[in-house]
Amino acid sequence: MKPLNLSVITAVGIGAVVTLGVVLMLSMHSLNTTQSNTGNYPQSMLALNVSLNSTQLSTGQGIGMDISLVNTATHTLTINPEHDWPLKKWSLMPCLFHLPFGIALLQGDYTTDNMTQGNKLPLYQSGIYMCRTIGIVDYVFEPSSSQATIETYNSTSYPVTMQYHVAFNGYYQNQKFQPLTPGVYTLVGDDEWGHLSVNHFTVTNTAS
Repeated sequence: MKPLNLSVITAVGIGAVVTLGVVLMLSMHSLNTTQSNTGNYPQSMLALNVSLNSTQLSTGQGIGMDISLVNTATHTLTINPEHDWPLKKWSLMPCLFHLPFGIALLQGDYTTDNMTQGNKLPLYQSGIYMCRTIGIVDYVFEPSSSQATIETYNSTSYPVTMQYHVAFNGYYQNQKFQPLTPGVYTLVGDDEWGHLSVNHFTVTNTAS
């Protein structure tokens, strides 16, 4: 019998968007990603794509991040959950644990070698969130697509787009919102099959 993989799921639909604070929309550009070597296993056909809308911000500005997981194969991929996170599981937002990828914001300049030493800055307030739990059996990715279906132990299937947009101009500290202060930040994106993307942006003082 397969082990029960408990995950959290809310409404599932075509993509998901969340905005924290006021965000200025900037032109998008992609950053390179680093992915682990998964050999000939099905997960090696997945591509984790991450893009930031800027790498240089002034104080008071916000930043947007897009993260997606794409099946690069021309055939359907059925993949079991593995929980092989390069960085400890970090949810995009409360109740979005059904998505097999996450992000973490770190204050400072970190790389793949020392990112686990960074202090994760919460993008949402801690608290009690009423989330629905399900047991995920596998993810079925459509060919050459970010469209997938989550199959569960109670024989229920949930179609989902494996992409997410998050925008923020600060983080929470002791339950209080803190704007991004000048300095270098590291934004990590990863998934539960070992794919990883480490990106950086810099916040500078607003010119007088």
